[in-house]
Parts: sequence; C-alpha cells; structure tokens
Amino acid sequence: MLLLLAAASFVSGYVALFAALVFTFLVPGLIFYRFFSLKSHEIWTFVPVFSVLFSVELIYYLSLVFGYSQEIIIFSFLALTAAYTIVVYKKGEPVRVPKFLKFGNIKKTSFLLFTTIFLVSLAVLARSVWVGNQYGIVLTGSNWQDTPLHYEIIESINHGNFPPQMPNFAGESLTYHYFVDFHTAIIEKVYGYLPTLLPFLNAVFILVFALAIYALARPIGRRAAIIATVVATFGWGLSYFGLFSALFNGTFSSSTNYIYQYGHTFGLPSIFDNLLQQRPLLVGLPAFALVLALLHDMDDKKRVILAGVITGLVFQFHNVAFFACYVAFFAAILFNIKHFKISYLYFLVPTVLALPFIFHNGPPLTISFSTVWIENFAQNPFTYYFLNLGIPFVIAIISFIKPGHELLKGTFLFLFLIPNILLLTPNPWDMYKFFMFAWVPIAVLAGAMLAKTRKIVIVTVVLLCVLTSASVVIYNVGTNYPAASTSEYQLGLWVQNNTPERSVFLTYYSIHCPPAFIGGRLTVSSYINWPYGWGIPLGDVYQRQSDIDRAYNGTATDLQQVIKTYKVSYVYVGLDELGGYPNCTAHFNIISWLKPVYINQNLRIYQVDTTGNGG
Repeated sequence: MLLLLAAASFVSGYVALFAALVFTFLVPGLIFYRFFSLKSHEIWTFVPVFSVLFSVELIYYLSLVFGYSQEIIIFSFLALTAAYTIVVYKKGEPVRVPKFLKFGNIKKTSFLLFTTIFLVSLAVLARSVWVGNQYGIVLTGSNWQDTPLHYEIIESINHGNFPPQMPNFAGESLTYHYFVDFHTAIIEKVYGYLPTLLPFLNAVFILVFALAIYALARPIGRRAAIIATVVATFGWGLSYFGLFSALFNGTFSSSTNYIYQYGHTFGLPSIFDNLLQQRPLLVGLPAFALVLALLHDMDDKKRVILAGVITGLVFQFHNVAFFACYVAFFAAILFNIKHFKISYLYFLVPTVLALPFIFHNGPPLTISFSTVWIENFAQNPFTYYFLNLGIPFVIAIISFIKPGHELLKGTFLFLFLIPNILLLTPNPWDMYKFFMFAWVPIAVLAGAMLAKTRKIVIVTVVLLCVLTSASVVIYNVGTNYPAASTSEYQLGLWVQNNTPERSVFLTYYSIHCPPAFIGGRLTVSSYINWPYGWGIPLGDVYQRQSDIDRAYNGTATDLQQVIKTYKVSYVYVGLDELGGYPNCTAHFNIISWLKPVYINQNLRIYQVDTTGNGG
C-alpha cells in the first residue's frame, strides 16, 4: 500500500498530498517504535513526533546532495517504504490498526478531550489564518504579525530558496530554526500552492502536543493525565480579569481586550496563544515532553538513547527545545547521581546530530549571565509570575513540599530560573520561550496534585485556568485584520508565475509584503524583529532600512547604489511603500532603466533593466 501510494504521487497532486501527510507524520515512527520499549500512550506521541523530525532531516540531506524537488521528496517516500518493508520482514507484522487505535484502552473521556482540542484549534485557526473575503486575505488575531514570516519561509523554499537564505534579509544564510516551515513546504511542494495547509497542520501539531502531555502524565494516573492535558493546552494565569472587567464595565471589544500586554503586567503570552502562532514551538514542545517521559526511566538504555536522538533531531525545529531537553537530562542525572551508571551518558552520543546546525546553520551562540529579562519585563517577579502563570504555577510550587516527581520538579525549577539569570537569545524578549517549556512540568505537577482532590475542586480550578484561553479564542475569531487586499493577492500570484526564483525585491520593511509571503521572493529587509531575533546585529538591520529609505526617497544614483549592493532585480510599490514614500511612483516612472512590468491600481512592480542605463 505504501509503495502504491508513493508511486501514485508522481501522477496525482491529491494522492501526493495525502502521501506526504502519511510519510511525514506516521511512517518513520511506525518503523522505529518497534526497536524501543514504549507504552501504547507513548507510541501515540512518538510516532508523529519522530516521524516529523526524521522525515524532514532525511529530505533536507537528500536535497543538499540532489537538489530540492518534488521528485526527491517522493524518492524519500520510496526509501521509507523499503525500510518499512525490511522491518516488517525482520520483526513480523506491526501492531494491527484496531488494537493500535485503542490507545491503551483509551476511554471515551480521553477520546473526547483530544477530539475537542483538535476541533477547537482547527476552528480558531480556520477563522484566523488565510481566510478569504470580499476584500482579500485575512491573517488575524494572534497570527497577524508572525505568520507572514512563516509563509515567507515556506513559499521562498518552494520557489528555489534552498539551501535557504533569509527570505527577508537577502544575501544572509538562514539561521532561524525553520524546519517546521520546511515540513510544511515539503507537503505543499508535492501538491502545489496551498496556503490553507498551514492552519490544518498547526491544529494537528496542537493535538500532538496534547498527546505528549498525556503520555508524560499517564504514569501518574488517568485522571492526572487528563487534567494535565487540559491545563497544558488551554490553561494559564489570571489575565482573564481584564476580560471580566471589560464585560462588567461595558467596554468589551474583541479587538481591544486582548489578554497579552507586551512589557506590562500580563506580559507572558498564554500557552494557547503561543500554540496558535509560534510554529517552532509546535514541534519543540511535544518533543521536549517526550524526552521528559523517556528520561523517567534512566535504567533503560534504549530509552536514554532515544531521548538523545529526539534531542539531536529537534535543534533545527526549535533550538530552545534542544536546550530544554538538555536541562531535563541534567535534572535526570542530578536526581540519579547516587545510582549513576555510565549508560546514562548514552544520551549524549546521538545529540551530535545537532552539531552541523549548531556550528554552521545555527544562530550565533551567546551565553551570558544577565538580569535583562527581569529589568525589562518582570520588574516585580513575585507578582509578575503569579499573575501570568496563575494557579498551576502555585500548585506546582506547593508540590515541592512532598517527595516525588523529582525530575519534573527539577526541570521546572531550572527552566524557570534560566531566563531570570541568563541571556541565550539575540533578542532578550525571546527568553520568554523558556517559560513555555517550564509550563510542561508545571501542568503535569498541577495535574498530579489536583487528581487527589474532589471533583468540584478539579472542575473549579481547571475552569479558572482555561478562562484565559477563552479570551484568546474571542480575540482570534472576533477580529478581522487584513493581510493582503484582493489586488495584492493577485500581485503575489503574478510574482510567483512571472519572475525568476530567488529574485530580490526592493520593498518597504513591513510585515505584510505580497512579493514575499505570497510570491515567495526575497526582500532586502523586513519588519525589524525578524532578522534581529535571528541574530542579525541591530546596526546591520538599521543600515538596510536606511538604504531602503534612501532608495525610495533619494536620487536615481542612490537607488542604483542600493540595487547594486543588494543585487535587486525588482522594485515594488505597494500600500506600505506609498504610505512611507508618497512620491516614489512619480520618481520611478522617469528613471529609464526601471521598466514597469506590473500595474494594477496603485500597485506597481518595476524590473531593473540590466540592458539599459542601469546595467
């Protein structure tokens, strides 16, 4: 069946799309789970997590050798089919589907929980990511700002940007942990342009995260696992007081009562808010939870090795997840030090899988002691963390009173302390992501404590925890922020079909740039926090922004110098450009070596004519 599926992918885009989902979410995991002693609830987490990690890295290395193409992707499917066949031949038939789907005799409550998590996530994302209306394309709510960045990566890779350079900072190698976007690009590549794929995949990954939390907490008990899964996915702090206050005072608005306040009291975005928009976390978090589950049994050499494999593979999906996994390993060593065995260090061997990316394609490594997080964001830590992390945080702290769950407690404590005393990211704000990983043991510890209480206490506390996500849902489905007008969308498609791949466009340094996030082309610069967060010095970012200003506002000579410096092939004039440089169209129209190749209302694209005076 797998062979037929892979072969049919050469002739049918629909079959290829389905095959890509099967081979990147299921097949590698179904091959390798049989070599390890995993419980059924762990298998359900391992299969999609490992499959995504392994399949993407397999296609990455094949593409480095043979070039990135649809044919190489399908060839990888054939290779995985061969590997699956060999494993079945050597080890016999795999677990039969009816038995496998029982998920360890899963009860209706658990099945309903996972179904609800997936459907709620899909409904919110389907309403907020790439929604077409009479005005154009909507990217709204939490996804308005960062999601265009992910589209730029996906579309640029699928239009020749491989090995990728920064799509929004042309000429620089891409150091961002972009493999979750590469995974999306792979699935889209075998079918064709499919921007609506992203919300579906995000919902699938949120479900995988829920499964990972359940697998981590399941040894404590079924009730604890269910509570932990709900809290981990939808829980958070006390920021819902803003929602209640607005409702009580009659000032509620879905667009203004957003619970996240950058740099203020409620300055940590909630977990569900992050799951909706921070795509690298969608792989990093479940991979980390799986590693934590594996490290609970340090005496099982195979589980320790597998934890190291997951850690080594996850770096290019989320580099903070890589460090979080090492934190979990350090905690496991610390709490097993009295019974230390050399086999514990087997974890370290497969983590070398990350070395090529750490030393070649990774962001600059900067580790320093620093209190910049507290100074800039958590000036009053005692109230800040209580208000933002809420009741589960308090319960997790209380759990320290009694012995037990030392690995979870140690990992929680270390991950919580790291942003307060260290600086590991180019942009200090990105240190907040360590709290997202600390949330995993927080939720499980809270679930373990609550499971011992009465049902009325459980229901009350869980409801108080998830109210913040209600605010997130309202914000995402109640807003309607545009990403591209109909004319901008048409321009982006024209760019896809009528300009050479890897072409560099001169544009304003904006968030929504149709030639980039629709057309898949490279730009000189973009929204400042994207290249800055990837390790580009602020001075270099400001220099490019200054050059862009000079190109649009200056003389023809200024424009020519900028075009030459950044190897620009096209100059774009859109709404942001007209807003920032009102006279640029009149200026460009009189430059002989700029050839208008696209005009639609106020939108224009000029090609740099290398055969004319600008050559």
